[in-house]
Amino acid sequence: MADYEERLKLVREQLRLAIYFAREFIAELGKEKALEIIEKAWVKYGADNWKGRLASVPPGDILKAMGDWFKAQAKVRPELKVVKATPRQLCIEFTRCPQYDVCKEAGLPELCQKYCDSDYAVAALLHPKLKMVRDKELAYGAKICNHCWVIEE
Repeated sequence: MADYEERLKLVREQLRLAIYFAREFIAELGKEKALEIIEKAWVKYGADNWKGRLASVPPGDILKAMGDWFKAQAKVRPELKVVKATPRQLCIEFTRCPQYDVCKEAGLPELCQKYCDSDYAVAALLHPKLKMVRDKELAYGAKICNHCWVIEE
């Protein structure tokens, strides 16, 4: 789906219920507690998504499989670039993020920030030696978002 506007429509629909829940949690529990719960939910959601994609992949091939998935995505998503893909390291960059754009549009940029923050815990759940490294995030005001997964020694 090369058209970013079409992706935004899809992500708006995908995040619609999450945005309603986030607003209610914040109203009832306060922002700090609500965002803590939301991040836990994002961790479980992210881990479940990746575990589904990687179900038949041997642990030693996890980064290759992830790299193959992102390479396929990059063919239809010009905002995504695979920077490095080796058996021990996978690095990607995003120049735009529909999840962030939708959350920001809804007045809840923090919802996407917690989505991004969950990536670190998700990596650890996918493989005991998998570490997420990132120093730029669109959701926190950077011009790009970089993700790098590394299998530690």
